[in-house]
Amino acid sequence: MNTDTHTIVSRHTTSEGVVVWSRCACGRLHMALIPYGARGKGLTAGGHDFHCPRCGR
Repeated sequence: MNTDTHTIVSRHTTSEGVVVWSRCACGRLHMALIPYGARGKGLTAGGHDFHCPRCGR
């Protein structure tokens, strides 16, 4: 899946929820955990030393 700024490179399920790996147009890799249920807590990871105007990080 492609969006204006990100390409999804991997998506898989875990016992906690769905893990999605995507890559920004700047090359930055980003991981997000989308938890099952409304009470779960999401988690994200990824970063670099400069601010990217495309991904906002």
